[in-house]
Amino acid sequence: MSPLIAIVDGYSTGRYLAPQIHRFGGSTVHVPSSPEPPKILERTRDAHGANKSLPYAAADSMAAHLRELGVERVIAGAESGVLFADELCRRLGIDWNTTESSRARRDKYEMIEQLRRCGLRVVGQVRSADAEEIHRWAQAQRQWPIVIKPVMSTSSEDVFFCRDIAQIREATDTIVGKRNFLDVLNVDVLAQTYLDGPIYVVNSVSHGGTHTTSDVWQFDFERTPGKGIRMLQHTLLSRSFEKFDELVAYNNAALTALGIHNGPSHTELKLTEHGPSMIETGARLMGATIEDEPFKRSLPYTQVELTAMALCAPEEFAKLSGSVQQPRTGLAIVWVHFDTEGRITGDAGLSQLAGISSLAGCYGLPAIGDQVGRSQDTTGRGGFIYLQSDNELDLHRDSRRVCRLVREQSLFDLDTRKAN
Repeated sequence: MSPLIAIVDGYSTGRYLAPQIHRFGGSTVHVPSSPEPPKILERTRDAHGANKSLPYAAADSMAAHLRELGVERVIAGAESGVLFADELCRRLGIDWNTTESSRARRDKYEMIEQLRRCGLRVVGQVRSADAEEIHRWAQAQRQWPIVIKPVMSTSSEDVFFCRDIAQIREATDTIVGKRNFLDVLNVDVLAQTYLDGPIYVVNSVSHGGTHTTSDVWQFDFERTPGKGIRMLQHTLLSRSFEKFDELVAYNNAALTALGIHNGPSHTELKLTEHGPSMIETGARLMGATIEDEPFKRSLPYTQVELTAMALCAPEEFAKLSGSVQQPRTGLAIVWVHFDTEGRITGDAGLSQLAGISSLAGCYGLPAIGDQVGRSQDTTGRGGFIYLQSDNELDLHRDSRRVCRLVREQSLFDLDTRKAN
């Protein structure tokens, strides 16, 4: 009998879950965690692909309905659904992830403190709504800049890099009292010591407390003036990367510490002179972009496939449990960004991509007539250019070329005049 899986907030990349679960013989029901999806996720609200979709209901009523339907598993599709999925599992008596550490899987401050309690390497941090208190803490750290961001948001929203009390006040005033991307009211901010260098990502699928590594990445980014970061490129890493095994080992220990025993996870890390240190993890798939075709060409199984296999074919998944996948071919994803807001008036510049041998596809690019904003978060609203090659030198050359085209803003024509 095929298992019935409830997907909470099958938005963003969570929209890929239902089709793969169906492919592995399961059936799905979509469950919203709120009456309306957060605005940032609205464009994928109807893309979940589930066999059945339920209207929003409070956790007690929803759990009773899911019990009547015979739901066997509940999984979060997007970051917004993590806490609601945990609560439904608790009410349904589904042994999934540790209930006691549920908040630490969403609250970035609690997340780091949980790792600290478990003896893992983490950054210094404080949470407060008081700029003066944060400044006193920062002075004691004697390390500038510090990072200030919302405690429970996503997509690098309102990330500030502060070097003095004026910048700390600006960050605190911007964040506190605002509803963030996930429609959570910010009552305070999270201040942390800043770790330099690229972001490293480990994507995993856990089953019964054992963690299987799907893919490992290097995320290159730049800080934007004032606040925010701009993602430049994702590069899929192989085991030839000298710190690969360290990243995987730290991630596995962190997932266990956070009570993630089942399902997908997406962990962002920095490498310090003493080893890996966590930025944050999400108990869900990697966000922004995980396009099916190029990912399938580069990996034996995508993170989505592994998740569906663990849910619907656990005996098959057991053969891979605890393993670390090795990429079959190189993959780089260049982010398209915009320096100013405006309306797209032409895309003739995209013809410059035609001669790039490793080009594997363009996804989510704006169309003529679309309004675009200045890129200062990681929502990926400018789109992505995928490059794929067996030759590492070719991939590096082509990705540098595409990054230059993006940096020069030569792919699109933009009318920056304000509309009347």
